[in-house]
Amino acid sequence: MYLPDWVLPFKEPKTEIKLINGCYYKYEVRYQYNKEKKRTDKVTVRLLGKITQDYGFIASDKDLIRRQASQLPKVDIKTYGVYHLFSELLSEEIKSLQAVFRADIIERLLSFSLMRWAYQSPIKRAANYHIHDFCSEHWSANTINDKQISAALKFVGENREALVDWMKAQVGVSAADGNKFVMMDSTHVSTVSEQLGINVKGYNPDHDFDKQVRLMYMFSAELKQPVYYRLINGNITDITSMSLCVKEMAIKDVVFIADKGFYSKTNIEQLAANQLQYIIPLRRNNGLIDFSPLLKANFKKEIKNYFEYQNRIIWYYQYEKEDIILVTFLDEKLKVKEESDYLLRTKSQPEAYTEEKFYDRMHGFGTLTLVYQMTGQQTPQQLYQAYKQRNEIEIMFDSYKNFLNADKMYMQDRHVLEGWIMANFIAMIAYYKLYCRLKTAKMLSTYSPKDIIELSKSIYQIKIKGTWHRSEMTIKAKTLFNKIGIDYLN
Repeated sequence: MYLPDWVLPFKEPKTEIKLINGCYYKYEVRYQYNKEKKRTDKVTVRLLGKITQDYGFIASDKDLIRRQASQLPKVDIKTYGVYHLFSELLSEEIKSLQAVFRADIIERLLSFSLMRWAYQSPIKRAANYHIHDFCSEHWSANTINDKQISAALKFVGENREALVDWMKAQVGVSAADGNKFVMMDSTHVSTVSEQLGINVKGYNPDHDFDKQVRLMYMFSAELKQPVYYRLINGNITDITSMSLCVKEMAIKDVVFIADKGFYSKTNIEQLAANQLQYIIPLRRNNGLIDFSPLLKANFKKEIKNYFEYQNRIIWYYQYEKEDIILVTFLDEKLKVKEESDYLLRTKSQPEAYTEEKFYDRMHGFGTLTLVYQMTGQQTPQQLYQAYKQRNEIEIMFDSYKNFLNADKMYMQDRHVLEGWIMANFIAMIAYYKLYCRLKTAKMLSTYSPKDIIELSKSIYQIKIKGTWHRSEMTIKAKTLFNKIGIDYLN
C-alpha cells in the first residue's frame, strides 16, 4: 500500500499501517506458520495508535494503559502506616461504601481519598503515591493511573442519589439514638475552569472576585464529623440553597449557626419562609440588644440565671424586642480579659483605642447575644452550647482548605469535580476521627492530626522472600499510637 512521506517514518518492524476512512492507523502484528496452508500468515495483534500529519503518532488509550502498567516499578518496600491508620479510622465507612458501588470504583475512590488525606495529591501524581503505598496491596492491586482515577471520580459524581443514601445512613447511626442535631454552613472555593458552568464571580469574605463555587456542608454535633456536602453555583446565596439541602438529606434537626455579620431582618424573614432553624449572634452595637440589666450594680440579683460552661459561670437573661426573642449571655472571665486587652491597646494603638471609647463599650465586654428559631423547647444553656459548637464547622472549613490544599480547584468536568469533592469528603471524615481521638486522649496541645499522619509515614512493610514484614517502631511511636487506639501489631 502506498504511504505518504509523512507516514513512512512511523513504519517499524512487526507493525502495519492501515488506511481506514481516510485516517492512518498503526497496528502491532506477528507472524506465525500455517501448517495447513504451508505458509507464514500475518496476524494483527492490537491497535497501537493513530498517525496524523499535524501531531504525528498518537497512542491509543488502551495501549497507553497497557504500557504504563508494564512500566510500573516492582516495589518491595511500601509505606504501611498511612494505609493502616486510614483504614482503621474509617473501618465502618469503608464497609458501607463497598456496598454502594462496584469494587473497582470504590477501590480507586478510597485510594485517591487516601492520597488526598496523606499527601494532598492531585490526580496526576496519585498513581506514583499509590504504587509506593501498602494500600496498593488491597485497593487497585493490578494498576491505577490518572485516567482510571478520573473515570472513577466521574462515575461517583454522576451517581449523586447513591451517595446521598450513604450519607443518610451515616447520620442514621446517630439518629437511631435520638441524637440528630446537625449544623450547616457553606464556604467558597475558587476555581480556574472555564467549562464547569457553575463557577461564577461572587462575593466571599476574602473580598476577591475570582470565579468560585459554593460548598455546603453539614456537621454532626454528636458524631463530631461532617455528614453531608453539596456543590452549589458560586452566585447562589446560602438561604436559597439550605432548604434544598435539608430536603435532600431528609433530616429534621438541622440548624444553621451563622456568624456575626449575617443578621438582618431580610435574612431572618427568608430563613422563616424556608422553615429553617437558626442561631444567629448579633454584633454588640446592634440596637436590638438590651444591656440595661448589666448596668445595675446588683445585676446578679436582678438576673439570677446562670449555668456552668467549661468550668466558667455564664450569666444570662432573655427578652423580646420587635417580635424577636433574644438571649444575652455574660462571661465574666472573658469580660475581664477583653477589658484588659482594650486598655493595653490604648497605649500601643492610641489612634484607634481610647479611654472614652472604653467607657462607652465596657458594658458589652464579655457578652454574647443570640437570636434563634428552633423546634422544641431549648434552654439558654442549650443555645449557648450549640452556638459554641460553630467552632467545629469553622475548623472543618479551615482544614478542608489548608490541610487538604483544596482552596482552589482545577477540574474541567463537573462530574469529575463532584467525585473529587467526595474523595475530599471521605478524607475529612478520617481527619475528624483522628482529631477526636487526639482530643479524647488529651493530646491536641502536643499533636495535630497532620503530625500523626506524618509520623505514620515512617512505618513501612518490607517484602522478604515473598512475605511482607512490618518495619521496626520506636517505643515512643508505639505508645503514641496506642493512646489513640491504633494497633500496628496486626
